[in-house]
This record gives sequence, structure tokens and C-alpha cells, in this order.
Amino acid sequence: MLIIATSRRYEVLNQSWHRLGAVQDISLSPGLRRDVKVTGIENWLMSEINSARTELGDVPTKAPYYRRASGSVTFWRRLIVNVISSLEYTWLAYEGAKAGITLGTLHLIRSSTDSIVDRLYSLSYYADTVTRDWKSLIAYYKSLDIKPQLSVPEEPKEYVSNPAGMKIEARNIRYKYDRIKGKDVLKGASFIINPGDMVAIVG
Repeated sequence: MLIIATSRRYEVLNQSWHRLGAVQDISLSPGLRRDVKVTGIENWLMSEINSARTELGDVPTKAPYYRRASGSVTFWRRLIVNVISSLEYTWLAYEGAKAGITLGTLHLIRSSTDSIVDRLYSLSYYADTVTRDWKSLIAYYKSLDIKPQLSVPEEPKEYVSNPAGMKIEARNIRYKYDRIKGKDVLKGASFIINPGDMVAIVG
């Protein structure tokens, strides 16, 4: 009954702790750095981090790993798993009593088995991490062998600055959101922005 009672639905213990973790995940994620830069939300992220840290202060906050917000599906899944686990332990205790095995010995066997399973899971997790890091390392060293395709012109011309500014010219721009299946949303767009012009691109 105690195991089943621990399956109740929990709520967020500390919203500031969760907000700090979520914002830091966005800030430190390599896959989101380009989006953060394009959208220009760096200042907002820093203000959110500082605000959450100010609310937390110097008081150590317990990480709510075991008491985090969960939906109804998670609640029922956890409840079913705990009920099955309780029935399994009851069956083991009944069969062990018939075979003359004490509850202490059964608990020791089960805890040792759980420890072995946890170690195997950790071993597979670290093996996967090492494999991914090794592939990234190989890809990095392969990138060092790539020769640049840019070359110095045979007759280089000295750059002369224009006091009025710089002209920007784009030729035959093509773009699509999905590089594999998507259709071109831009087809051969070309334009020139002369010095001093102000241009807005909306799309």
C-alpha cells in the first residue's frame, strides 16, 4: 500500500528552479544557438536567468526529480508499474516461504539483481556516449583535412572604400524550408541595395 501511495500525482515544487533549468537548457543547447542569435532573445534569456537566481537566492534548492509535474497518463502508468512490482514481490515472498528462504534473503537477492540491472544500464549508456564522442572526434579531425576551395586571384585588386557606403547585390537566390521534400519559396530572387538605401524584406 505504501508503494501504491507513492504513485500519486505530484505538482511542481519550485517554479523558479524549473524556470532556471529550462532557460539554461535553451541558452546552452548547441542546436538552438542559431535560433537564439536570429531571434535576438539573448538579453531576455539572461534576464530570466538572473530573475530566477534572484528568487532562489543562496538557499540550496532540492532538485524535484521525484516530485515533478506529471500528467494523468504518467500517473496511471506509474501506478500500474508499482502494482505489478508489488504483486511480483508478494509472489516471490510466498514462493520463498514455501522453499524455506527468509524474507531477508529474498530482499538481498532482489536488491542485488536490481543493482546489476542498473549497472548494465549505466554501462550501455556510457558506451553510447563514448561512441558518439568518438565519432564527433573523428569528424573533427577529418574536417581539418578539408582543403579550402577559395584561392587568391591572379591579379588581386586593392580594396577602395566608398565614403557613401557599400552596395549589396544578391543574384538568383533560391530557398526552401525543407531541403529534401520542400518546394522552393524563393526562385531566382535578385536585388541590389545601394548605399544609403533602407530595405525591408517581409515573408
